[in-house]
Amino acid sequence: MDTRSSFQGLIRQGIRLSALPLDAMEAHPPIGVAMLSAAGLGLLWGIIARLWMRLISTAPEFTLAGTAGILTIATLFGAWTGLAFAARRRGWRGWKHYVPRTLVVLSFIPFGIAGGLPLMLTVLMATLGITQRALTGLWVIAGLVLLVAVATDIVLPTLVTIGAPLVALAWTAWEWFVHRRPGALWPRTAATWLDRSGRTMLLLLAACGLWSVAAEIMAGKPGLLGVLAVCFYLLLLYPLFLALRVGLAPRASTPSRAAPPSAMAVVTR
Repeated sequence: MDTRSSFQGLIRQGIRLSALPLDAMEAHPPIGVAMLSAAGLGLLWGIIARLWMRLISTAPEFTLAGTAGILTIATLFGAWTGLAFAARRRGWRGWKHYVPRTLVVLSFIPFGIAGGLPLMLTVLMATLGITQRALTGLWVIAGLVLLVAVATDIVLPTLVTIGAPLVALAWTAWEWFVHRRPGALWPRTAATWLDRSGRTMLLLLAACGLWSVAAEIMAGKPGLLGVLAVCFYLLLLYPLFLALRVGLAPRASTPSRAAPPSAMAVVTR
């Protein structure tokens, strides 16, 4: 067996999944099948993640409540992702399109409970940086900062708590100014570079989150075991990115309807 070819095939398959068109006009998948399948995959992810946590922990501790919480969060997240995927593929419009997507994003936030905050932020920042404009990511960060400041005991610097919403408001005002001056070239150019810089910052924040977890793992499990644990952590992040992309990726402007077999045959000929 050619290990190198198999590894390259897995990489190509992963790239195809991350580029899978989400919006289409077709009758499949059925809603129930999509939700049950995705919920099952979420449950499987939760089981694997729980086992991985025990393996990397320097003081393994098994609690029924903690395990039940992880499995429940992952299963619900999977179910809503399946609903949103089916809704997008079937071409639902209006609130039927956006409500399932919102449920995907909201059900992803509980992944940040307890020690899962770096994981949640890493996937969220990476997905926002790839799928959304920088301004959207900034508003999400501002909302999370306010949520942490109000609903948790975590003490954030005052500059961060106040600065994040203010920067988001200032950026929004700038975008409004740019759209009000359609004939001016330099504001649009500046806005384009500002958006690129902002998305790059989101990806850098995701990289910092990944680095912090990897450093902590290597400190507790040095050597080859630590490297394998970090690689497995990356494998755990990737399904979450694919699922969160279903909720965050913008809707295609003109969803395409799958051509019937007869038409495809005519085109092939």
